[in-house]
Amino acid sequence: MLMNNKLFSGIMPAMITPIHEDGSFIRSAAAEALEWEMQFPVQGFYINGATGEGPILPEKTRREMAETAVEKVKGRGVIINHIGAPDANEALRLAKHAAEIGCDAVSSVLPNFFFKYTTPQILDYYRRINDACGLPLVVYANGLMNTDPVDFMREAMQVPGVIGVKFTIYDYFAMHRICELNGGNINVLNGPDEMLICGLVMGADGGIGTTYNIAPDWFCELYRAFRAGEWEKAQQMQYKIDRMVEVLREFGSIPAVKEIFRFRGIDVGHAAYPGRVYTAEESAELRSALQNCGIVL
Repeated sequence: MLMNNKLFSGIMPAMITPIHEDGSFIRSAAAEALEWEMQFPVQGFYINGATGEGPILPEKTRREMAETAVEKVKGRGVIINHIGAPDANEALRLAKHAAEIGCDAVSSVLPNFFFKYTTPQILDYYRRINDACGLPLVVYANGLMNTDPVDFMREAMQVPGVIGVKFTIYDYFAMHRICELNGGNINVLNGPDEMLICGLVMGADGGIGTTYNIAPDWFCELYRAFRAGEWEKAQQMQYKIDRMVEVLREFGSIPAVKEIFRFRGIDVGHAAYPGRVYTAEESAELRSALQNCGIVL
């Protein structure tokens, strides 16, 4: 029987990782932040990715974030653990750890973008991830890919364990072509927050994003409205979200998300060094700009 690759759908925040200045993990803050998000109908979380600053954090911190997420979310939602790292051997260790602790899937960007690896080399990397963990594998496609995403995913879907792609590219024609691969039996998750509705129109099963941390209720409502055929409602929710995204672009997404958790009484630390740390005046400006967009703080 053909395995159903469409394992994940709906709204999944790309979770931040609470850290001290030295990159060590703040477990209590992670548990609180996850709990805050789960008061809304999110389907689960994507952890240790770009929003979670995974590739620049210590391996120990990434393991602890994954353990906390599984402990907090298991039975209430899914955990897709991004294990990609500049050191491919670290990625393989993290993949094995993800399976051991009970993550639902792993994900990874292509190996280190500083080097122009060939498609066969990259596919072998994904095979080794599958060998290390045996979990469903979501390819992370972004603008740093040095290859055509459609051609690449056509080949990637032949790799054992690969079920689909987190598509953080603005070419929605390419997304739809990917959605048709493998007879349509492919799990496609939209990446750009400001274009979730575009991804859904072009066939995405759900979305993963940074600003889902800030307004998960808005994204859940957009998704609900789209699935219910309430097109105008979904469109208006996307426009509302995009006004918030404009603010985040001005202030820096990851530092802003972490500052917003502090506004809500959860101290998750700052962005990893050399990420931005706001002055008191900048923090007040961020709060005011978000409140003007309708964010309750």
